[in-house]
Amino acid sequence: MRVKIYLRAIIRGKENCLALFDSNGQGEINDLETVAEGGSTVIWKLDCCSRIRSITKIYWSVKEQSVFKNNPVKRFLCEGFKLRIEEGTKGKEKYTIECLLQDNKTRLVIDPFIRVPPITLRS
Repeated sequence: MRVKIYLRAIIRGKENCLALFDSNGQGEINDLETVAEGGSTVIWKLDCCSRIRSITKIYWSVKEQSVFKNNPVKRFLCEGFKLRIEEGTKGKEKYTIECLLQDNKTRLVIDPFIRVPPITLRS
């Protein structure tokens, strides 16, 4: 399974914010909780007309990680990052996204979540 998370810089009031929405149909401003299954791949991409020059870094924000065994890696020839969640993983984890906006000087940093629910067996 593959989950994509799209990023777009917006202005709310006078503040730069990050609109995030995922391929599960969830969307939020600065605070998205994405659900992904163990064994799936999570991809972060810029939305079209995103006002973001690049995603500079994505990394885990907590001392003990249950979801992020490694930091996501930058995809070749692309403005995105990729993370493979190991089979059998479960938990909820905060992580950090750092972006550089189109003006090439404004840095935007937010801390959303990834949640991997436990496997449920059907009888």
